[in-house]
Amino acid sequence: MARTTSLVIIILIGLLGCSIAPSEKTVAGAITDYFEHSRYKVVDLKIGKIEGMPLSQKTYMGTSGYVVDVVSITLEPQEDKGMDIKKGKLLTFSNASIRVTQDRVNKNMWHVSIISGISVP
Repeated sequence: MARTTSLVIIILIGLLGCSIAPSEKTVAGAITDYFEHSRYKVVDLKIGKIEGMPLSQKTYMGTSGYVVDVVSITLEPQEDKGMDIKKGKLLTFSNASIRVTQDRVNKNMWHVSIISGISVP
């Protein structure tokens, strides 16, 4: 009896601790929203793998997070951002990585939390 109860508890902890990865469409929407908020239009976005965060980067009982490989992304500034970044000039980045995390309240919402390989102000 105790062995069965322990097994059930372990299985429930495993199932409740796992989350389902967001779809490519959901991730693309979160990335697009992030850049539009910063006044960039996402002209083209090619997403690669979507993987769970490495164990070393997870926090106990934290929100679910995934690392998204961005094969390429093309951004169009909607305003001048500096000497090299002018309105309408296309900026293309390849082999970037973006971490998305699940909203704590609305589990259907995902937010960009860390970007690597895309350097725009």
